[in-house]
Amino acid sequence: MRTVYTAADPVMAGFIENLLQEAGIPAYVAQAGLYGAAGEIPPTECWGRVMVVHEAQAEQARELIVEYLEGEPEHDGKEWKCPRCGEQIEPQFTQCWNCGRERR
Repeated sequence: MRTVYTAADPVMAGFIENLLQEAGIPAYVAQAGLYGAAGEIPPTECWGRVMVVHEAQAEQARELIVEYLEGEPEHDGKEWKCPRCGEQIEPQFTQCWNCGRERR
């Protein structure tokens, strides 16, 4: 297991966990029960840690998190090719209809 994200906000930790799980990356939030202890112990020790179960997926998980946090890029109105399956997709779509991959 590997930590891929640390969040001071429990809602954000849960959101990132769900983002990864929907991408097929098993993840969970560790230390979720410690938020109430902030002040008794250092606050950063209470933050939730989003963990991936399989270390081999840690880099992919980090890339998804960065992509989400940086926001969706502007698209130029041209058809795009899915990087996963190679399907040509019309510009108004942000997800491949064939395999479900998000547009980058």
